[in-house]
Amino acid sequence: MSYADARPAWAEIDLDAITHNVALLRERAARTVKILAPVKANAYGHGVERVALHLQTLGVDGLATANLDHAIAMRRVGVTIPILLYGSQLPAGVDVLLDHGLTPTIYSADGLRSVSGRDVAVHVKVDAGLGRLGVGLDEAPAFVRAVLAEPGVRLEGIYTHVAYGSAEGEEGSRRGMAAFAALVGAVEAEHGITVDYAQGAASSVIAGGFPDPLNTIAPGHLVYGLHPLAGARAEPLGFHKALTALRARLIHVNRRPAGVILFGMDNGYLPAPAGTVANMLCDGRRCPVLSVSAEYTVVDLSAVPNARVGDVVTIVGDGIAAEDVAAQLGAPSAAYWLVALRNVPLRYHAGPVREPLTGLSRQTSRAGRIAHDRRACVREEGR
Repeated sequence: MSYADARPAWAEIDLDAITHNVALLRERAARTVKILAPVKANAYGHGVERVALHLQTLGVDGLATANLDHAIAMRRVGVTIPILLYGSQLPAGVDVLLDHGLTPTIYSADGLRSVSGRDVAVHVKVDAGLGRLGVGLDEAPAFVRAVLAEPGVRLEGIYTHVAYGSAEGEEGSRRGMAAFAALVGAVEAEHGITVDYAQGAASSVIAGGFPDPLNTIAPGHLVYGLHPLAGARAEPLGFHKALTALRARLIHVNRRPAGVILFGMDNGYLPAPAGTVANMLCDGRRCPVLSVSAEYTVVDLSAVPNARVGDVVTIVGDGIAAEDVAAQLGAPSAAYWLVALRNVPLRYHAGPVREPLTGLSRQTSRAGRIAHDRRACVREEGR
């Protein structure tokens, strides 16, 4: 009897792939840069606590997320490097960030007032054209002056996000990146300073080869081996997938014949759009998905007449890529499907012996051994 038998669904995460990708990002930068690694959306579905601890061992300079709960969880498991909280808190909530050693983002007069009179480092977010969060490019010089004039407040970073999801958006993003880099240069020249973390290079900027003179990069997708553009793959650029497989075991086989797995909308898997069919693998054969409900998916086993309870069904792996699943389900990209992946036990492996790690079972925090949760207490077999 084991937890794996009682919870027969799992994802396989290759930490060595993340190691490789971080090294490749440093190489592609062709200069000395700081890496502020995004771990937003539960590290793009790969498990924020374990991934954050691994990134820390790789020597990244900091982590970033907009999810306060995830930031606090990282601190609790022993992450000690800087954690930038992207714009998320109301001004009155800044005390909670500071209590947990998190770096706040500010981009408004109210945000600046919330840190007024404190000994605190902040990052200023600039909107260089995305139209989401940030002080406008034209307003940024005056806002930076106000930040620098505030007693105790230190301008540690200034950043923007010029991501684009298709080739049509590339030119506008190139212009935004160039304008932001010019802004940083002007700020540093005006005040005679060097901003510790100046970054606008997300994965799309890096994959697109945009000119980038800044000292920091913030690659989210590429850390996990994902390409930021819809329909594109990161493998031709040399990156490796961190998610190597997503599987479940049949918990029931009926006379149709059809099989049921404990994996459904609760895990971020949605029905395919009307008129299309998604597929999974059983015994190496493609099996159409018949239905998806809150916690179950039913697959057609007509091609596997001898299928039995306990047989493995593969959602990702063995020739089915995350991009394939995203396309089947109508998601914009593999990353935007994976950020919805949740409530799935994660099995980690790293190192030459590929010893499987479950949860945080082999991590140690500053306070000592991390308390194991139920997943971490169970030694699972590698798949």
